[in-house]
Amino acid sequence: MSGPAVVRPLPPAPAIGVPSRFDRIRAWRPTRRTFAVAGLLLVALVVLVVTAPPRTGSLDPAAVDPGGSRALANLLADQGVTVLDVRTTAEAADAAAGATVLLTDPYLPTPGMLDTVLAAGPTRLVLVEPGPGSPAFARLAAGVDVADVADDGPVAPGCRLRAAASAGTAVLPGPRYDARAWAGSADTCYGGSDAAGLVVLPATGGRPEVVLMGSSAPLTNQDLDVEGNAALAMNLLGRDARLAWWRPTLADPALAGEPSADLAGLVPPWVVPVLVQLLVACGVVALWRGRRLGPLVVEPLPVVVRAGETTDGHGRLLHAQHARAEAAGHLRAAARSRIGRRLGLDATAPPAALVAAVAARTGRAPGTVEALLYGPEPADDAALVALDHDLAELLAAIGMEVGGP
Repeated sequence: MSGPAVVRPLPPAPAIGVPSRFDRIRAWRPTRRTFAVAGLLLVALVVLVVTAPPRTGSLDPAAVDPGGSRALANLLADQGVTVLDVRTTAEAADAAAGATVLLTDPYLPTPGMLDTVLAAGPTRLVLVEPGPGSPAFARLAAGVDVADVADDGPVAPGCRLRAAASAGTAVLPGPRYDARAWAGSADTCYGGSDAAGLVVLPATGGRPEVVLMGSSAPLTNQDLDVEGNAALAMNLLGRDARLAWWRPTLADPALAGEPSADLAGLVPPWVVPVLVQLLVACGVVALWRGRRLGPLVVEPLPVVVRAGETTDGHGRLLHAQHARAEAAGHLRAAARSRIGRRLGLDATAPPAALVAAVAARTGRAPGTVEALLYGPEPADDAALVALDHDLAELLAAIGMEVGGP
């Protein structure tokens, strides 16, 4: 009679792996649609580059942003004035003969650069918002001081200068000039002679007529159509057939030999003492409010962590850092401690005594025991595993359980 049939379980079916994102990316191949989309993006990029908006910049005759001057330049061109956008001193000198020169930044050109342009023979030189720190202001407007700074309210001309009287009320926010030293010879408009927003100094030997504009508002796209700003700007800049619109730049070759100002020369003399006082004050406050470190505070753990979990976690950390020397040291120290307790040796017993006792108990050579308990660092992970096995065999030879105390 045959016994009951034995049903053997079928082997588990192989798991079908779900392709990862990396596998899908690696298996992807471009299609015609992909190439078409890439081509459209490339064409759109080229169109954006070709049809880029016009340039922008403060008082740039070709700029269309609020601070630019494209509108005024177009109006002057419609009036028959040739507007020449010049950046360097050489270009300004070539365009200055018999023309009006508009200097948008009176602070950058040096006296030598100004002399080069003046030597070309311009008929009028217009300075936009010059001040005491401007070489052009010191060179061309001696005796004129900056008196005040006005707001953006409308101001009547208040003078007989034809360019201002025909323009009427204008908005000129910015510096006001005290030109009383030129009383009787200079025209002071949009304010009194002690605080004028527009000063016209007559031509003298060695220089042409100089116009001090205390505001750049009449030249900008944003404020050109405010009050009489457009008429004022066109009257001042459209007298001659040519206008040299000089926008100085640091890349001007004429500045190549000029010494550059350092930071210490640009800051006022009181800045350094104030900074030192602030640093001292911050240091005092830090010492006063700083918290000093006290002794370590020992607190109980909020949870109970099993010793096995701690051992496993410690082992994983050692394995991740490839700390074979530290791992071997822990294995040997634990083995020496257990063997010493089993053989009745004190924890302070010298290594030689422990080696001799183990050799006498197991019959092994003292050199072999010493290499096992006090040997060098394992060369690799396999050697570390072999060390663990050898220590387990040594404990078994002494009559101890591997997992016991």
